Formats: sequence, C-alpha cells, structure tokens
Amino acid sequence: MRKRIRPRSIGATLAAALVGVLAAALLPAAPALALPSGTGWSASWNYYHPNAYQYAGTLPGVSLTGYATDYSGTSNTVGTIQDTANDGRCARVMLYANGVGYLVDQTICGSGLSLNYSTGSYSQGLLVIVYRMVQGTSTHDKGFYLYIPGSARDPELRTVGTGASWSYYTSTAFQYAVTRPGVTQVGYGSHQSFDQRSSLNTVQKTATSAGCATGRVTGGTTTSGGTCTNGGTASFSRFDHTYNLEASACYQPTSGTQRCLALVIPEPW
Repeated sequence: MRKRIRPRSIGATLAAALVGVLAAALLPAAPALALPSGTGWSASWNYYHPNAYQYAGTLPGVSLTGYATDYSGTSNTVGTIQDTANDGRCARVMLYANGVGYLVDQTICGSGLSLNYSTGSYSQGLLVIVYRMVQGTSTHDKGFYLYIPGSARDPELRTVGTGASWSYYTSTAFQYAVTRPGVTQVGYGSHQSFDQRSSLNTVQKTATSAGCATGRVTGGTTTSGGTCTNGGTASFSRFDHTYNLEASACYQPTSGTQRCLALVIPEPW
C-alpha cells in the first residue's frame, strides 16, 4: 500500500493545530503497479500587488482561482471553484486559516458549473485544499494542498513577485519555482519509477546586499545548494526522492534574519 500524504515542515505558522486539519486531507491508496500521472495537476500563488495575492489550482476536471487582499498580514479572499469535465466527478475546495478554522467548504458537480465564495478576515496564512470528488459520495479520488504563509511576521512576503508554483507539463515530468526577496529557486523533476522522483535545481541570489541564498529539496532524501555571489547561481540535484517533495528557498543577510519560503509538490495519484 502507498504511503499517505503527510505534511512536512512548511513554516513556523503551520503549528500543531494545522496537523489535525491536514489529517483530514490524507489521500487514499492507489493501485500499486500504476505509474502516477500528473496530467492536469498544477498549483500556484503570488503577490501581484503589495496588498494582494492570487492563487490557483487544477486537477483533471477541476479548476480553482482565488484572490486575496493582504493589509499588514490581515487578509480576506474571494474565489471560484469549477467542475470542468463531464466525468462523473465533482470539484471541491476547502480553505482553512489557523486561529479561525474552516473559511470555505464548497463542492460543485456538473461540467461547466461553478461556485463563487468569499470569506471573512484571517491573519495566520491560508491552507487551500483542492479535491476531485466521486459524484454522489463523500469520497475524493484526487487532491492536494497549497499553503500560503501569513505575512504579519514576514512583511517582505508582500513584495510583488513573491510566490511559488508547480505544474506537470507531461504525465510524469514537472516544474516548480519558489521566489521571495533575495532568492529564486527553479527546478524540474520526473518520476524515475513508481513512488520515486528526481529534482534538478538552480538557486539564484537576487539580492544586491551582502548575504547568501540557499535552496533545498526534501522528499525521503535531501539535496541543497547555495551562493553568496550577487547574481550568482548554484545547481544541485537528486534522483532518489520519494512521495511528496518540499522545495524551499532562503535568503540570509550578513546581518539579519534568514527568511525562507517553502512549497510542497505533491505526488499525483
């Protein structure tokens, strides 16, 4: 039997309260002999304004788009969940904010049909869970989560261009990126065999001040690299990761606090 999706370290704001929530998002077992296919899987978020960010996600037959304001770490969000295929499946979105609880739980069934949602305020980050549901049941057969950290304690996050994304561009090959002030990490990977994936990464220091940029990917095994040269890059790779991957990009000023941004890249099922 395959391992379940389990949350990894995605920032200090994902405290013990979120662990219980993510337990509800554990994914069921898949056929042991099938190579996972990521066709139609993607997720992203980014700040397009100092006081606003957008997020999106897709699964086969499912599409999510959302927008949120962010004023000094206090946010509200609106969005749309859509069923995009006549496949006997439904589209579901769940939003959770630590300290507030579930903000949204919406399901829509029927090709081309959609639901809009809006929320009250939250200030400790947003957990976005996207599911494809089996119509007429409470069972999900595909899903992932995307975590957008709160900016109250990390105001640099509100810099335009900060964000993260991943997507499958073939059924077995994926790309991803993590960007925050001072550092960008981009990567590519593919399934090497059932439940085993590779990552090929480049981290770049984009800050012009004295300091170092580092990147890291974990998933059963770990690979990392870094550079302290202005405009410099470093490459690193590994071919024996397993299950979910977490890519993180960090910038450490010479005199200052290291700040990181992490992205979970799920294994499709």
